[in-house]
Amino acid sequence: MRITKIALRKIINDRTGGVAALIFAVVLSFTIFVGHILSYSLSVGSSNLKDRLGADIAVVPKGQEESYQGILLSGEPVEYSIERSLEDDIRAIEGVKEVTPVVYLASLAATCCSAPVQIIGYDPETDFVTTPWISERYTKSYSEGNLVIGSNIAVDDNNELSFFGRKYGVKAKLNKTGTGMDKSVYVTFDVMEQMIKDARDKGVEFGDSLSEDTGEKITAKYVSAFLVRVDPTANPEYVSALILRNIPAGVVQSRNVISSVTDGIGLISKVIAVIIIAAMILITIVTAVLHLFRANVRKKEWATFRMMGASDNWISALIVTETTLLSLIGAVVGIGLGALIIFSYSEYISLQIGLPYITPGSFDILKAIFLSLGFTAISGVVPGIIAGIAAGETECYELMREGEV
Repeated sequence: MRITKIALRKIINDRTGGVAALIFAVVLSFTIFVGHILSYSLSVGSSNLKDRLGADIAVVPKGQEESYQGILLSGEPVEYSIERSLEDDIRAIEGVKEVTPVVYLASLAATCCSAPVQIIGYDPETDFVTTPWISERYTKSYSEGNLVIGSNIAVDDNNELSFFGRKYGVKAKLNKTGTGMDKSVYVTFDVMEQMIKDARDKGVEFGDSLSEDTGEKITAKYVSAFLVRVDPTANPEYVSALILRNIPAGVVQSRNVISSVTDGIGLISKVIAVIIIAAMILITIVTAVLHLFRANVRKKEWATFRMMGASDNWISALIVTETTLLSLIGAVVGIGLGALIIFSYSEYISLQIGLPYITPGSFDILKAIFLSLGFTAISGVVPGIIAGIAAGETECYELMREGEV
């Protein structure tokens, strides 16, 4: 305990480079903590995206392939239509096992959000993507309602949302996925039918007005995309080629979306790993040189301790204690700064990266904290041991001959 008190006093009154060692520790712990959180968050977001896709192929209007990917990755609101009559043609293609239509409608400015949100309509009779996924991800249930909302959508005091001048009750809220689905609202085709009619009254174009004039359901004539599940014995690439050859539409393969996301996350993770390793090696070396310098300029202090009866081991222990405390204090400060930045600006970071991103839970945050503390401590302890050994081997009479005392 006495060594710890002395070490703390020395740190407080230090004029031999202790502040520099502290700064290096802050930088290293910040880098490790933020790097680990980023890598983990992207990994979980990618996993959630894989779970969400469900279909092997999406058939969309030509030219809307990137817009479809934007819905999945960032929740960017879009609305486009394609004739539903193509559904039977797609079902007839070799290798197609299941087909379900979906409708994408962008809301006007809504009470829940500062910007329009993506409304996704699905057909309960044929759906094999949205319903199973939603059923596994309820985080909060409300009273009977028509809407299932993403985690980033806020409800009013009555658990309602207004779209195109009409109020709808919220049935459930989904837990966070880190994908564009967090900014989306899910409804069945019956509810979507009313929303499209209200949207048309507000000047929003979807399909044409003939279906409404004849009393025909709008979703019976127009949808936004078809989600396709390929037979396990068929090749998705081959089925996609057949669709492109026979259907006047574009296609997006789920595995291509996943591959692009995985490649992006892999590249970012590699960059983060390289930065962490480089920072640890460089800072450990610089810290070792710094502590050796500090031990050298404090020869008079070591000689004084020797004359007071301190042993070599005691002096070494004092130096190691100082370096360890400097590293731990720096680690705590670095982790605090990292947490403040990465958790306060998580939504902004997710938007800038353009990849699925979800903030980790308490266990994984603790894991990142301990990793940062551990590696930062090691980067200070090892140089401290080297400096302690060097100081402990210096004889008192040598210091006297050098005129240090």
